[in-house]
Amino acid sequence: MQYKINDLKSILKLTSVFVALAFASIGYAQQVKPRTAGNQFDVKVQQQSDEQIKRDVLSALNDTVKQPRREVRFRIDGVSGVIGDYVILESDISKQLQAWKRSGQPGDLSECDLMESLLIEKMYAHHAIQDSITVADAEINGYTDQRIRYFQDKLGGVSEETVAQYYQKETVQQLRDELNQLGRDELLSNRMQQRLTEEVDITPEEVRQFFYNIPEDERPLFNTEVEMARIVVNAVPTEEAVQDVIDKLNQYRTDVLENGSDFAAKATLFSEDIGTERQGGVLSLKRSDPYAKEFKDATFSLTEVGQISEPFETQFGWHIVYLEKIRGSVRDVRHILLYPYISTAQEAKARRKLETMRDSIILNQISFADAARAISDEKRTAKNGGQLVNPQTGEYRLDLTRAAPDLVSTVQFMEEGDVSGIIESRAPGGQNLATFTIVNLIKKIKDHKADYTGDFLKIKELALRDKQVRKIAEWREEKLKDTYVKIGDEYKKCDFLQQWTQ
Repeated sequence: MQYKINDLKSILKLTSVFVALAFASIGYAQQVKPRTAGNQFDVKVQQQSDEQIKRDVLSALNDTVKQPRREVRFRIDGVSGVIGDYVILESDISKQLQAWKRSGQPGDLSECDLMESLLIEKMYAHHAIQDSITVADAEINGYTDQRIRYFQDKLGGVSEETVAQYYQKETVQQLRDELNQLGRDELLSNRMQQRLTEEVDITPEEVRQFFYNIPEDERPLFNTEVEMARIVVNAVPTEEAVQDVIDKLNQYRTDVLENGSDFAAKATLFSEDIGTERQGGVLSLKRSDPYAKEFKDATFSLTEVGQISEPFETQFGWHIVYLEKIRGSVRDVRHILLYPYISTAQEAKARRKLETMRDSIILNQISFADAARAISDEKRTAKNGGQLVNPQTGEYRLDLTRAAPDLVSTVQFMEEGDVSGIIESRAPGGQNLATFTIVNLIKKIKDHKADYTGDFLKIKELALRDKQVRKIAEWREEKLKDTYVKIGDEYKKCDFLQQWTQ
C-alpha cells in the first residue's frame, strides 16, 4: 500500500470540518442576499423561501422527460448546487460559515470547504434513503433537544423561546422543525457511513505497512504526553449547614403546596442555579438526558402536574423539583437549587487533610496510589489509585496540550516521580466549592516524531481511519457515476478533495 502524508492531512481536515459543523448547523438565520453573478441554471423563479426554492428545483428536475436527468440545466437565484434529491443554497453555506466564525473553533474554513462538506453529507443521506436506511423520530427529537440545550447553554442558560428569537424564528416549533430536518440528514449520513465501515478491521501487518510507507521526514508529530495520578479533596459543609438548606427547601415547598405561593417566583428569588433562576428554574428533560441520576429519579417519580419533590442531593447541591407539564417522554419542570454554606474553617480542614497525606507520601509512609484510594473525593479515579485515563483511547497516556490549564502549568515543570504542591481551585458557578489537589507525575513522553512501538495504538487508530476513509472514497467514486450532481460556477474552481463532476 503506497501511502502519502497528504492523505493523512485530508483525513484530519475532513474530520475537523464535520466535527465543527455538528455544533454550527443552525448558525445565522438571517436572509442572505444572493450574489449578482454566479450559478448557471436555466429555470427562473421569484424570491422565495429556502424550502420553496428547493422544492422548485427538484420539481424542475423530476418533470424532465425528454432528456436524461444528468443533462438538465437550470437557473435559480441563490442555488449553489444539487446532489441527488438535495439542493444546497447559498444561504446554507453562508449560515454555516457565520456559525463557524461565531463558534470560536480554531482554524479557518473557506466556502469551498463548507460546500464540499455539505456535498458529502447530502450524498450519504441521499443514498441512505435509497438503501432504505431509516432514522426513528425519537432519535431525531433527541438530536433536536440536545442542540437546543447546547444553544441555551451558549446563550447563558436562556429559555427555548429566547433561543428561537435569537435565531430569528417566529416560534419554538419553527426552530425545532429546522433542527429536525438538519438532524435527520446528519443522522442518515452517519448511519450510511457506519454501514460502510462497520466491518472494516485492520491487522498488525497493515498497521506496520501504513507506518513504514510514510516517508520518515513526514511522519506525524505527537504532542507531549504524560501519565499522572491525582488526589482530590473537597471542602464540605457541616451537618448544621446542610440541615439549614433542607429546612429552607421544605419551607419553599410548603409555601407553594399549602399557601399558594408561586414556584417560579420562588426559584427566581432564591435558586442559586445561575443558568435557570432568571427563567424561574425551568428545565425540560427526558430519561436519556445527561442530568444527574438523582435529579432524573426525583423528576420522574412525580406523576401529577403540580407535585413537588422532597429535598434531595446531587453533586451540585440540594434541590426541590416542581412538575409543570408532561409531554410524552418529556417532563417540563422547575427547580430550586441551594448550596450549603462552607466556612473558611471547613476549607482549611480539607486543605490540612491533604497536606498531612502529602507529607506521608513524601516520607514514603504510604504510596500515592494507596493514598488516593484512602482519601480522594474523585471516586472515578480513586479506585485506580488516582491515575487518570484518556477517555478517547482508554490509555493512561494524556495529551498535555488538552489537559486543564491548571494541570498543564503544574505538570510541565515536574520530573517523573515528583508530587506537586497543593493546587487550589474553585468550582464554576454560584457554588464556589473549594477543591484541593495534588498530582503525581508517573511518566512524561516529550514532543516526538511517531514511533512505531511506543505509539502503536495511535498509529493503529490512524491506519484504521485511513482504511475506512479509503473504503468510503471508493464507494463515493462508484456512486457518483449514477448520482445527479450539479455545482454552481463559483465553486467549480474549488480545489475539492473529491472530483464531483466529470
